Amino acid sequence: MRILCVTQEFPPLSGGISVFLHNLCTQLCYQGCNVDVLTPVREGCTESDDAQPYRVYRYKELRFLSSVIPFYYTLSKYFKKNYDIVFIGHFMTTTALGALFLKKLRGIPYVILSHGNDLHYSISNRIDKPVANQIIQNAPLMLGNSHVTAERIRQKGYKGSVKILHPGVNINKFRPNIENTDIHRRYNLNGKKVILTVSRLVARKGHDRVLYALSKVVKKIPNIIYLIVGTGEEESRLRNLVNELTLEQHVVFTGSVRQDALPALYCACDIFIMPSYVRAGGHDYEGFGIVFNEANACGKPVIAGRSGGIEDAVVDGVTGLLVNPENTEEISQAISRLLIDREFAQKLGENGRKRTESELSWEKVGQRLDQYLHNVIENMR
Repeated sequence: MRILCVTQEFPPLSGGISVFLHNLCTQLCYQGCNVDVLTPVREGCTESDDAQPYRVYRYKELRFLSSVIPFYYTLSKYFKKNYDIVFIGHFMTTTALGALFLKKLRGIPYVILSHGNDLHYSISNRIDKPVANQIIQNAPLMLGNSHVTAERIRQKGYKGSVKILHPGVNINKFRPNIENTDIHRRYNLNGKKVILTVSRLVARKGHDRVLYALSKVVKKIPNIIYLIVGTGEEESRLRNLVNELTLEQHVVFTGSVRQDALPALYCACDIFIMPSYVRAGGHDYEGFGIVFNEANACGKPVIAGRSGGIEDAVVDGVTGLLVNPENTEEISQAISRLLIDREFAQKLGENGRKRTESELSWEKVGQRLDQYLHNVIENMR
C-alpha cells in the first residue's frame, strides 16, 4: 500500500498531533506500507527527517500561497508515485484541496484523522467553510481520536463511516522502574511525594486548578512537590499564582525537557495529574491526552479532568481518577487519596500499564490504522 500523509503538524514540532502522526507513519512502514509525508519546512527538520523509515517531502509556506503550494505538491507527488490512498493527518480546509481533487479526478480515496479542536479552528473564514464541507463529505472514512471527537465529526454533518483511533504509546520506552536518581537530585525530590504535569503551559491544561488544590493538600502532606514540565503562555501567570499561594517550596518549573528524559520523569513521580477543562464555548478541549498513556505505561496512577475526550484515555477507578476540573476540593481529595492509599494508587498504575500493553501500544494502533486504510481501498474498487 502506497500512502501519502498530508499534514501541517509533524516533527520536529513536539505537540501531541506531531507525535501521533510520526508514530502512525512509522508503524505503517513496519506493516510493510510505503509511506511519504508532505509537510511544511520547520527549523531542524533535516536531521529529524533523515532518521525516519518514511520519506518526508517539505515545502516552504508562503503567506499568500498557503493553499496553492500544498495543493501543487499533493498532485505532483501523486503523479510521480501513484499512491493508493491519501491520509490527512488532521482536519484541514484549503490546504487539503489536493486530496479532494485526486478523489474527484482519479478516484483516489482519502481518510481524515481529527483530533478535536482542529474541526473548529481550521474553519477561519468564509472561503474555508464551503471547502471544509466538500472535503468532509467526500471522505470515505473519518477517524476520531476519541468518542467525543467522533461525535463532533457527526455534528459537522458527516454522513460516512466514523471510527475511533486512539493515540498510543511506546511501551518499551515508557515503562516502570526507570532509573531516575539524577531527576531526584536535580529537583531535590528525595523524601518527597511528587505529583507531575507534562504539557504546554496553556490555560485548558488546568495547572492553576492543581495549584489551588495543592494549597489545601500541603496542610496534610507537607512534603509534597509539584513538578511542572513544559513552557507556554501561562508560565508567568502560574509563577505569580505560586507566589500568591505561598507555594514556592512546593512547586518546581522545569521548563522544556528532552523527549528522551520524559520516561525517567514519569517514573520519578507518585501521581501524574492534568485536570484539563473545556474552554472557548466548548471548542477548546482535550481530544484525548497522550500524556495519560505515557504515565500509565510507566505504571503511574493519573488524575484527569472529566472533560473532552479524556474519558477515553483514563478509565475512572481503574487506571486513574476522573475529577471535576472546576472543583479544586475534588482535585485535592483525589491527590490526598492516592498519596495516602498507596495500595490503591499502585493498583491503578498496574492496571494502566496492562491497558497500554493490551490496547494502546503504537504497534496495535498502527495495525488498526493499516486495516482501516486497506478496507477503504478495497471498498473503492
